[in-house]
Amino acid sequence: MTLPLSSYRLRLPLSLSIAAVATAFSMAVALGLQTLTNLREDQGRNAMTLGYAMAGVQIQALRNDDVWLAFSLLRGPDGGGDAVWILVDQAGRIFASNRPRRFRLDQSIENALPWLPETQPQVMDETPGRVSAIDRDDVRRVLRLPLYSDGSQVGELIALLSDAPYLPRFREILLGGVLVTGSILAVLLPIGWLWGRRMVGPLVQLADCMGRVGREDPRRMQCTLPDGDSDSEIGRLGRQFAMMLSALAQKESLEQQMIQAERLAAVGRVAAGVAHEVNNPLGGMLMAIDTYRRAHPVDAQTERLLDLLERALRQIQGSVSALLVEARADLRTLTREDLEDVKTLVQPNSVKARIALSWENACDTRIHLPAAPVRQLLLNLVLNAVQASQGGGHVGVWITTQDNQLMMRIENSGRALAPEQLLHLFEPYPASRPHTQGLGLWVCYQIVSQLGGTIRAETQGELTRFLVALPLAPESPA
Repeated sequence: MTLPLSSYRLRLPLSLSIAAVATAFSMAVALGLQTLTNLREDQGRNAMTLGYAMAGVQIQALRNDDVWLAFSLLRGPDGGGDAVWILVDQAGRIFASNRPRRFRLDQSIENALPWLPETQPQVMDETPGRVSAIDRDDVRRVLRLPLYSDGSQVGELIALLSDAPYLPRFREILLGGVLVTGSILAVLLPIGWLWGRRMVGPLVQLADCMGRVGREDPRRMQCTLPDGDSDSEIGRLGRQFAMMLSALAQKESLEQQMIQAERLAAVGRVAAGVAHEVNNPLGGMLMAIDTYRRAHPVDAQTERLLDLLERALRQIQGSVSALLVEARADLRTLTREDLEDVKTLVQPNSVKARIALSWENACDTRIHLPAAPVRQLLLNLVLNAVQASQGGGHVGVWITTQDNQLMMRIENSGRALAPEQLLHLFEPYPASRPHTQGLGLWVCYQIVSQLGGTIRAETQGELTRFLVALPLAPESPA
């Protein structure tokens, strides 16, 4: 996967690396320039010290007109060193030099050094001698040391200084600095790169999660959010994003529940209307068959035909009647025995299917709910759980009252339901269960809705669980 340079996954480590290289390069250049400046200052100070040391003897040579003494002193044991020394007499003519072939005796200093700046008048109380910078290829600085005897100037000692003597040393120092800097960068650059990647890691995780919002169901999103310092900006951003994701998941769940409730309510209204419309002509046709039998003697073949028509119409009437679900409050309220009767009714089915049935009924008092629809609701759910469990599986039923509600939980083992099946589980004749009549769970939903309660299904591994909550009347003793 190629990452654009706009990604902070590259920009931050690259910025740190560039900053490290730029800092090291700047420090190397600054140290090099400072080293060059120090070498130049050292050369000027050394020349000044040497000039002061030679001043007394050179004054004596000028007064005695001893050229050889002046030349010997300027030349020195090493040929005068790297500087060019020139002794000028009072008349401004060259008296001696350590480069006699280049600067001849008795030559005017103006002719020999036409670029030499004019000497500034100097106060006697000042320390004699001054080093001036010169912008020439062969000469970079000039030392001019006036020589005084008995209060009057008898000559001048000039030193021409260049960078050539210490350039090899400067190159060695610069090369050593470059090697040391390169070694340090070789260690710091990988560390800086890894550090930058580590710093930007939480931000990348958060950006990846945010990029999935809108494309995935927030209820099923698994995001690795930053778990660093909770007081940091990224930590606070991660917490806010987690809260936003939780709110989106709740909103999505509520929307799905509302859509499902509206769809089931619409289906229920349509089914009830169709059932009422179909039931009336069905009753008329059954009554017509019975009237025909009473009014006319029929032979055996006609009797068989009438029986066939009556059985078919009765079957249609049974299916239509299943769509007419009305949880009318009757005179008898729900008791513990009504719930235990359901266990007795489903026990043979569970034994025949080799299903282990666990039953816990914590209701010991009368419950202010209509007995018939609640019994039908519980019976449908338990029978559905027994049918859905495979041989050797188990079904669990828990019933209790809590927070002024009747709570029922029915779970069974078996093949887990897909999320798509859960969305259409309470619809009549769902495509996910073609082997059943398809009205049991729909009837359960209609009963729960008419009693003002809630019912939902969930899966956890191989377990399928139905949770029912039915509100009790305020005056209920439960």
